[in-house]
Amino acid sequence: MKILLGVCGSISAYRSLDVCRQLVKDAHEVKVVLTKGALEFVKPQVFKYLGAQEVFTANDDFNLEAMKDRSVLHIELSKWAQRILIAPASANTLAKLANGICDDLLTSIFLASAKTTTVIFPAMNTNMLRHPLTETNFQRLKSLNSVFIHPTKEGLLACGDEGEGKLSDVDLIASVAPIVELGPIKRKILITTGATIAPLDPVRYLTNPSSGKTGYELAKQYLKDGHQVTLIAGRHACKEIDYLTHLPKAKVLRVSTTKQMHVVVKAHFDDHDTYISSAALSDIEFPQSSKKIKKSELGDSLSISRAPDVLKDMLSRKKDQKIVGFAAESNVELETFLKKWRDKPVDVLVGNFVSANHDQVSVGFGSAENDYTILKNGKEYFTGRLSKSELAQKIELALDH
Repeated sequence: MKILLGVCGSISAYRSLDVCRQLVKDAHEVKVVLTKGALEFVKPQVFKYLGAQEVFTANDDFNLEAMKDRSVLHIELSKWAQRILIAPASANTLAKLANGICDDLLTSIFLASAKTTTVIFPAMNTNMLRHPLTETNFQRLKSLNSVFIHPTKEGLLACGDEGEGKLSDVDLIASVAPIVELGPIKRKILITTGATIAPLDPVRYLTNPSSGKTGYELAKQYLKDGHQVTLIAGRHACKEIDYLTHLPKAKVLRVSTTKQMHVVVKAHFDDHDTYISSAALSDIEFPQSSKKIKKSELGDSLSISRAPDVLKDMLSRKKDQKIVGFAAESNVELETFLKKWRDKPVDVLVGNFVSANHDQVSVGFGSAENDYTILKNGKEYFTGRLSKSELAQKIELALDH
């Protein structure tokens, strides 16, 4: 994606350097525009060292000698950008944007980009953030169909105060800015991800190493393409899932046990067009004790029962929904996954290899890449190695064609 990164005068401007570096690392094309205030905190050439294609300052529109071989700069950049990201956004620049003032390059680009999605991450003192005029400016900007303003963080501010106004984390900014879509909702996608737990008592439980990153990548893929996503994650799934919490088409829920997952999925299933069951659910339950079981009370075996089979139940409730199931297996022969599909005939079945010994790195759960076998309507659709983001794209493609 072609991203124009706007940087304003804020003590947190130095963090825009890391945002730039991460966007470039994620294979985005980045050009940077600095306001006059930003130059008090960061140097233009550093962005070039970090991979930005070009870096511009506030008055470059009027630098006729440097721009003599170019067209009108703010128009050129407004046509180039597929996404405008302003991080950090100062109270001063927000006021200009909200009132249509274009007295420098960044504000001129914004006014020339009414159809380009602009993602804004503010940073300022709490009192400035909560001033009625700033809140009015927020509301004016939010009324535009092309502008999304992410909430600030709470914490210790540069002035020593505690409160709202901190710039969001770099990883969050770089992750969500490219996937914000503000157009009409296409389809509603329900995704489960991460591990559930089977509690034995208040301090012990059985679980598995699933990180929830597959569901996170699926959610990002569908959000980027304009779908509404409900993501139900295990309580201990990766923190990146919470990056999606404030996005306009995302809903993030956390659960602990398989029973809780079952209840929440049932409550949302009928209202969604697609259900992707990528969670690694615990399939057993213990008779849970309300008090810690003492060592002297533990025997040589534990009483277990079966947990609800959430995917099988949703298949029985299916109307027009498309359903994707996952099967983690150590035996990855095609017949293994065909047997799984015959038991639960989902539209798409994703089989993945899992293996681990106590003295080895786990393969499958938490791995950046893995070997997958994908069945579509009971027939082999794909076999090969994929990253989790590539897998998300492959699943979307399998469902759409």
